[in-house]
Amino acid sequence: MRLIYIAPFLHPIGGLERTLTDKANYLVRKGHEIILLTYSQGHNQVFYHLDERVKCIDIDIPLFTIYKNPIYARPKAYFDKRHLFRERFKNVIDSFRPDVIVVTIPNTEDYIHDMISVANNIPVVIESHLASSFHLSSKPLTERLLYTLVPAITAIRKSVLLISLTEHDAESWREKGVSHVLVIPNPLTCYPSSLPAIEQAPNRIIAVGRLFHQKRFDRLIDAFSLIAGHYPDWYIDIFGDGILREGLKTHIARRGLVGRVNLNSATSHIYDEYKRSQFFVLSSDYEGFGLVIIEAMACGIPVVATDCPFGPSEIVEHGRTGLLSQMDVKDLAAKMEWMITHQSERRQMGRLAHDAVARYQQEVVMPEWERAYLSVISA
Repeated sequence: MRLIYIAPFLHPIGGLERTLTDKANYLVRKGHEIILLTYSQGHNQVFYHLDERVKCIDIDIPLFTIYKNPIYARPKAYFDKRHLFRERFKNVIDSFRPDVIVVTIPNTEDYIHDMISVANNIPVVIESHLASSFHLSSKPLTERLLYTLVPAITAIRKSVLLISLTEHDAESWREKGVSHVLVIPNPLTCYPSSLPAIEQAPNRIIAVGRLFHQKRFDRLIDAFSLIAGHYPDWYIDIFGDGILREGLKTHIARRGLVGRVNLNSATSHIYDEYKRSQFFVLSSDYEGFGLVIIEAMACGIPVVATDCPFGPSEIVEHGRTGLLSQMDVKDLAAKMEWMITHQSERRQMGRLAHDAVARYQQEVVMPEWERAYLSVISA
């Protein structure tokens, strides 16, 4: 099988970038030919390890550069970019002649029409790495208007298959008129079959994610501020990079939590950081899946997660492998306090959490992705 994956970029640290490189590595080891095609990568390096047999191509058409133009010139710049995209994308297809094209969303919506029109008779698969009902509402007004002018949903309906990571997201796509939906979860990069003896920090809580609005680290900080005075030895380490770093630093200071809530840069050794922690907290408004949840659970620590759309409720068994919180500061604080004050139950939850995510191991999940791609070729 000759396959092209399309994403805008692969240099950030994130769930989509990690799973995309994991899938490319797996498929190329199985003898398939894989291209990772980007258009906003620039000179940045792919963050996660890639097998040398995976070919990376960047056609260098970053859409965000239209905003450098005066507002009256942006529509023309936008359609010029799309025309150039079609030309360069067609050149890649003509030279590689793929059997299937896989488009990852979010962030590729503006070019989906062009991808499908240029693909001609090559089957196009859409991978939804988002909570589709909530993604567009988070976009700036100008992007929402462009989305309305060239509705991506029309193009998505023309794909041969849409793969969603959760049942709830799949149902959301069906409500939009996309009937050809298949659910396959993300795989774990690695699954420790046994948990090595790494010394845990006795009072450490961990949170991981990009410092963007969706992740709602302000909610986590506010929740911790309600209980921090009762547990002066406990603290939170947040790992991630993003545009909200300075704002979150200010928020931490306002809540009197300097030294109690720490912002750390993203790390390629995040599994070791999970293992050193007592429990993990996810405070998001929405998720496409929640790869960080299964990573933490694989490392033997339980999870406190907002019961947000979509992902946490399909991964965490409330009261057994973790706790699901309302999307509310007080309830999140209460669930975190329960974890702090129930040491033996917390440890038991961690053991059960480790066993529960064995179903996301690569040898279990990856063959499902491979079969899905092969099925659209044979069809």
